[in-house]
Amino acid sequence: MQVALRDEFAAHAYRVSAERGLRVCWAVLLFDLPLFALIDWSTWNSGQWSLQPAHGRVFWWRVALVSSIGLLLVAREFIGDERRRDRVFAWCCAVGFPLFGAWFTVICQTLITDASIYALFLIGASVVFPLPGLRKLLIYPVSLLLVLIGVQWVGVGPVPELHVTVNATCVAVGALTVEAIAMRTYVADFTKSLEIERERGRADELLRNVLPAAVAERLKTNPATQVEHHPAVSVLFADFVGFGRLAQELAPGEMIGLLDHLFNEFDEAADRFGVEKIKTLGDTYMAACGVPAAQPDHAERMANLALRMLSIADRFESDRRLPVHFRVGMHTGPAIAGIIGSRKFCYDLWGDTINVAALLQGSGAPDRIHVSQAMRDALGDGFRFQAREPIELKGRAPAATYYLLGRADEDQMLKDRARLLQAAPS
Repeated sequence: MQVALRDEFAAHAYRVSAERGLRVCWAVLLFDLPLFALIDWSTWNSGQWSLQPAHGRVFWWRVALVSSIGLLLVAREFIGDERRRDRVFAWCCAVGFPLFGAWFTVICQTLITDASIYALFLIGASVVFPLPGLRKLLIYPVSLLLVLIGVQWVGVGPVPELHVTVNATCVAVGALTVEAIAMRTYVADFTKSLEIERERGRADELLRNVLPAAVAERLKTNPATQVEHHPAVSVLFADFVGFGRLAQELAPGEMIGLLDHLFNEFDEAADRFGVEKIKTLGDTYMAACGVPAAQPDHAERMANLALRMLSIADRFESDRRLPVHFRVGMHTGPAIAGIIGSRKFCYDLWGDTINVAALLQGSGAPDRIHVSQAMRDALGDGFRFQAREPIELKGRAPAATYYLLGRADEDQMLKDRARLLQAAPS
């Protein structure tokens, strides 16, 4: 694995080991130790405690185990860094579990002449704690050495000592084998889960590029039809004037590249002003503001976007020496927005507001932003307008419309600059 992938796997392995170690600690405290305490009480109450001195060794083993777990749980809370806390806690559990198992194995050998409990602790440690690196492998020979020293120290006799030595050694070798198999499985599972997570991330990114982020999140949890009524929405249509004629003059790849570059800059401008791109229809760009979340200044945001789009088109015309002209129409009002259907999801808008915006774009002029009376009222005195003669929009009654010229503060800045130039000495 690469260095970054190894580091990511190490962090994941320590986190998994720490989580499992925490569950083991609480399981011992809440279930195992009360059960052992009940057994101790029964043994003491029946008078059997004094007949078997090894019971005292079990008692002090449990005292040491409870104390160690308690100290470990308390110390864990004082480590602020999460990754460091996982690493320390995982190593303490992975080392402590087999060592206490080695101690208990010696006790069991003296108590019931059986050391098979050693397999539970050692193989359990190899499976439960997937610590990265080779240092964990030292745990198995060290624990085996402690078992052999303990059995030698308590003096169980040559035959039981030989049995314990052979059995414990076989368990240690088996634990090393299980460790190798388990680690290979952990690495394979981690790599697979990482690839699945990356694919899910790419799918989520693609979904967020197709749909508004809030709508995409809702769609992942509820794939049913989602439509909402929005009382105040500003809608924009921008059409590339003369696209068909220009497409005949340019190579197909060059023409599509030009349109792609233009629309990419429109997308960046829309993101900058908090406007939601809805879709592109051939050489027409559609955007809305106030969906899926309400925006109190939706009209102003949309006006800023429209002015920016004409500025982008003008720059393209100057830089590439091509006739790049857009006709823009804007309207504001209520609309219904959402997703319908179950395949090829598309976030769209419906309502008369959208129809009027499209008609305004169609009846406008190149390099002009054609707005309705409602849009002009919503923008107020913050922008400059040029009134047009009332016009009919596809069989509707004649209505007043305007051309949006720019921001009012920009006009004042130009006047101030001209006044300063006039007052300057020649």
